[in-house]
Amino acid sequence: MRRITFTFALLVLVAVLSACGGGTSTTPGGTTGDSEAGSSGSDAAAPIKEGGILRIGYTDPPDGINPFVGSNQVSYIIFQEMYPALVQYDEDYKLTGDWAESWTVSDDNRTYTFSLRPGEWSDGTPLTSADAVWTFETVLKYRDVSTGLTAGYIDGVESVDAPDAQTLVVTYAEPKATALANLQPFYILPKHVFEKHVGNGGKGLDKWDMKAEGELVGGGPFTVKVYDEKGTTLLERNPGYYGPKPNLDAIGISVYQNPDAMVSAFKAGEIDAMDKVPVTLVDQVKAMPDVQVVEGLVPDVVNIGFNANPKKTNHRELLDPVVKNAMAHAVNRDKIIETVYNGRAAPAASILTPIAGDYLDPTIKPEAYDLALANQLLDDAGYTRGTDGIRTTPEGERMSYEVILPDDIEGQQRKFEIIQEDWKAIGIETVGSPMDGSAAWDVMMAPDGKYLDFDIHMWSWLGYIDPDFMLMTVMCDQFGNWSDTGYCNPEYDALYAKQADEMDPAKRIEIVHEMQQILYRDHPYIFIAQSEFIRAYRGGWTGITPPYLVYVSKLAWSTIARTAD
Repeated sequence: MRRITFTFALLVLVAVLSACGGGTSTTPGGTTGDSEAGSSGSDAAAPIKEGGILRIGYTDPPDGINPFVGSNQVSYIIFQEMYPALVQYDEDYKLTGDWAESWTVSDDNRTYTFSLRPGEWSDGTPLTSADAVWTFETVLKYRDVSTGLTAGYIDGVESVDAPDAQTLVVTYAEPKATALANLQPFYILPKHVFEKHVGNGGKGLDKWDMKAEGELVGGGPFTVKVYDEKGTTLLERNPGYYGPKPNLDAIGISVYQNPDAMVSAFKAGEIDAMDKVPVTLVDQVKAMPDVQVVEGLVPDVVNIGFNANPKKTNHRELLDPVVKNAMAHAVNRDKIIETVYNGRAAPAASILTPIAGDYLDPTIKPEAYDLALANQLLDDAGYTRGTDGIRTTPEGERMSYEVILPDDIEGQQRKFEIIQEDWKAIGIETVGSPMDGSAAWDVMMAPDGKYLDFDIHMWSWLGYIDPDFMLMTVMCDQFGNWSDTGYCNPEYDALYAKQADEMDPAKRIEIVHEMQQILYRDHPYIFIAQSEFIRAYRGGWTGITPPYLVYVSKLAWSTIARTAD
């Protein structure tokens, strides 16, 4: 998902996850990594109070509560609590049931039969397999019109059937190693609400304003009562939820304009928890009485992204791997990690992170910081310096670029300044352009999803446990959807299809490694660091969970509560 990506963390601050029961199947060919999250410092066995509201502070806003539109991390967290998913991950990063109580897989690994838990949408309408069939079929039908953000999760689905209200049968054209893992972020939507807004040829699905029309209907443990992307979004408990009853009555998500304002609100007792405490304020927060801070690396990869669309007309030198390799050697990761992240990050060289387990290619290493080598590479390739020290292309074009700086990433300006100085030392001029995440998407895709205008951006990706999603984001068919670079390489796309179908884990790992090598060679990105997420919560809550789990699963709300006085 995008970090604004995309990226994103609600409620993790105060939860103790427990497995939700259900199917014992695991993703064919899947591997998982170890969590590096902090451990719980609260007593999960303490007496609890029923009811109340958990108030959480954020500095990055959601960008919508319609899954056909939203891509920010906070939006996806809201989706998880608002909409059913068939499966989710447990605290051991193993797939388990969510709406699906159990499932079976056919001998040919093509058909999945899910037994569904009974439940209701928040407006009292029964939640049934018919909602799932409608969601699957609608997403597939309009994937080229309005549902592209979610269509990749069910790529390869041949048919979906509902033998009865609590049974769902999903059949793939071919065996899919990624099938179950990709169903985790695929949210089932209320047919009786969404079908009214399909519009002309599906064009209405990503256009209608759920907030304005008051159709905030969910089927998860909570549903949005009030949505305000710049203020406070309120999620109320859904009495018809199919899972264990939450102890809380509601969750409040408050967006602050800057970290200082959020910390001040936390200190004043106006919120109970903070997401992504700025590294510069960690010590200040730790010094507060009756406050717990949880730290942990998560698969959030900070990167520099290039416009890699082979059809772009301007600054085509940014398609040259030599230029991008030279620029990579002029990125001082150690200085960025120390200065911007106060050492709370680790160097990165791939779109995947250690949570992907053996799928992460260990042979790929970050480019060494070496300005002399970077200059030599550009000299040898014919990029000559002008009298002002800035290089020109062999065609005489000045190597000066705009760098888009989405403002939801911590330390963007300082990080850019460090990189800008070193790039100038190798003859490349850059100008930073701060903007919010939604505006950044629009600029990068312009015009009309063709990726022709922008030069460079600095952002990050928050990935899933299975590598499929991250690998998908740079495919040719993700123009206008998940692509933030316009990268398109048919060789890479063929390998993506191959890895998704490969049921042998060892063979799939080999393919995924080859795909990472292609990205390392072509450089649609320069990967900088895997960042650490730091969260804080006030006393009076039962337990805590690893930072990453909140991004991939609903929380076990029957365990989350205020502690008794």
